[in-house]
Amino acid sequence: MKISAHMIVKNEENFIWYVVNSVISYVDKIMIWDQGSTDKTIEIIKTINNPKIIFKKASEDVGTIRQRMLDETNGDWIFILDGDEIWYEQTIKNLQFTIYNLQNKKDLIVVPNHMLIGDIFHYQEKAAGKYKICGKVGHYNIRAVRKIDGLHVEGIYPNEAYVTKEGVKVQDLNKERILFLETPYLHASFLKRSSKDVRKVKHEIGKSFSKDFYYPEVFFEERPSIVPSPWKTMSGGYRLRALLETPLKKIKRRII
Repeated sequence: MKISAHMIVKNEENFIWYVVNSVISYVDKIMIWDQGSTDKTIEIIKTINNPKIIFKKASEDVGTIRQRMLDETNGDWIFILDGDEIWYEQTIKNLQFTIYNLQNKKDLIVVPNHMLIGDIFHYQEKAAGKYKICGKVGHYNIRAVRKIDGLHVEGIYPNEAYVTKEGVKVQDLNKERILFLETPYLHASFLKRSSKDVRKVKHEIGKSFSKDFYYPEVFFEERPSIVPSPWKTMSGGYRLRALLETPLKKIKRRII
């Protein structure tokens, strides 16, 4: 049973080193396709000297790239990996172990995450997670898809989806074909991910992790000098704006 990780990246210098190194020992291949990074993302990737990494530059839209990656994948399972998610060793081990032992009884694996907000010391409340699948709502992501016959990609980002030959989106498969893991990873979508980041950072005061909260092991590994430290706290300006915006966001969540 082979697992091929698919990564589409652009300007991910703040977390890309941690992401790749947190999972690389537990997959057979990592396909990293870059959409035109102008920061140090590519340079950082090149510091990870591992033959499992297959790096390419791509200019197409996300949906087209996902289809091309799918076409070039010989593995049994696709591991969908973003450039801003850091995995615990136990979480990626659980994913690998599960795939190896499913014996094709499932087609989709969904994994929860701690959605970081402000900095890596805070996370977004559960009520903010709106992903819905099989009756569950929260901070969930489809993270592994079995490469079944006829699987293909349809739609335009951010609404592209893996679809079966019968035309069913994988997230709409019968619940017996979907497995939820309970061990989470860290997702940094709402943090600043690059010095060239032009995406809007979400301003919100999140919940503080407990003082004995255990962070992913990769954060404690020796890293090249080019790799930014993850241990940065939110600025005073960020905190002030977040204090003003957070109450309105919480009210909106409870209304919608």
